Amino acid sequence: MKILHICTMDNHGAGTAALRLHRGLRSIGVESKMLVAYRKSGDEEVVEFKNYDIGIYKKIQIKIHEKMLALESGALHFFQSEKYDLFSRLKTPYRVSEHPLVKKADIIHLHWISGMVHPNEFFPKILGKPVVWTLHDSNPFTGGCHVPGDCERYQTGCGACPQLNSEKQDDLSRKIFMQKEAAYEGHGIHIVVASESYAERVRKSRMFKPFACSVVPLGVPQTTFVPGNKMMSRKQWKLPLNKTLALYGASYLSENKGFRYLAEALNRVVHNLDPSSLALITFGPRLNLSRYALDPRISVYQMGFIDDECALASIYSGCDMTIIPSIEESFGQTCLESMACGTPPIGFRTGGMPDMIFPYETGLLAELKNTKELADHIEYMVRNTKERDEMGRNARRLVEEKYSPRNQATQYLSLYERIGLSVQYTEPSIS
Repeated sequence: MKILHICTMDNHGAGTAALRLHRGLRSIGVESKMLVAYRKSGDEEVVEFKNYDIGIYKKIQIKIHEKMLALESGALHFFQSEKYDLFSRLKTPYRVSEHPLVKKADIIHLHWISGMVHPNEFFPKILGKPVVWTLHDSNPFTGGCHVPGDCERYQTGCGACPQLNSEKQDDLSRKIFMQKEAAYEGHGIHIVVASESYAERVRKSRMFKPFACSVVPLGVPQTTFVPGNKMMSRKQWKLPLNKTLALYGASYLSENKGFRYLAEALNRVVHNLDPSSLALITFGPRLNLSRYALDPRISVYQMGFIDDECALASIYSGCDMTIIPSIEESFGQTCLESMACGTPPIGFRTGGMPDMIFPYETGLLAELKNTKELADHIEYMVRNTKERDEMGRNARRLVEEKYSPRNQATQYLSLYERIGLSVQYTEPSIS
């Protein structure tokens, strides 16, 4: 059985999750390959579309289209509401359906495909071939947004999109929605999400309601993300040895990642604790602290982008807690990585977080956007070191029992075998 994963990239969030699944499947003997638009890993079974023999003219055309897409994206963001996140059009320079790996695959496994796969080009060409689609956000069933927030227009067909500051029913979001819906119709797509709460959102969506939906939790490499020596990690990264370290790893510019809630919670904490006892550690985009009224007495250490997983595991191990104040998470990969390193998480009760965080056992949960409760939990972690360490050990134990790459790969293999037997594929005729 030949499995082809298609993802826009093989790093960062969804790309990392897709790559880990691909490697997990290969570890149990499944013939798995991955097709991406942007390749970062050195995995020999990950193929970058640009290296496909499409001729010099097409390669030049792709370069031009990529530049235009980047410019268009910037222009689109100018009209968007600042309180929302990424919005993606359908335009792409790639004709993914024509790639030899797509033609050879027994099952196509889609992941995060924005900017790479155009549904109206792709789905008609693979008619009848089984498709599994793992959702890493909501974009596949919306009119363009990746994080709907409180908006439920994806349940009825989008339009009057709040993310575009639009009051027009037949706006860009409605047009994109209708194109996607028409492209998916008649295909045996099997949807997979990592948490039951996200499955409920999928089942309410107008676009994906007709399709089967399964829940398969993520897996995390447990020989890479392991508890390390806390003091050695701090010395390695030149972090304070005598403070309680709280970690945040995401884009602070994303409203969905909730940095402003963390900033507000930390400002509450320093009213009850000596500010010199606590420090904030970040990885990802460097913070522009002037955007937030973060108490200047709070020390902040910015690690920047960390691409090496061993280095990332070392940072997790050097910290005392990881704070994930996301408003919406399909699962929570950062949470899982932190737990694997024995560092207990604190997060909002959303998405897959309650699946992993059992209060006072493996971490702490606050009600969504409740910064007082978030602050109380941070303060608890600072004051109760014995209980905090016990939560870290329990978190690691839970990851070992439930979130191994092998467990994830085995569940997907069972799904592939089930849907592969139920679908007979015939190569479409070329007109």
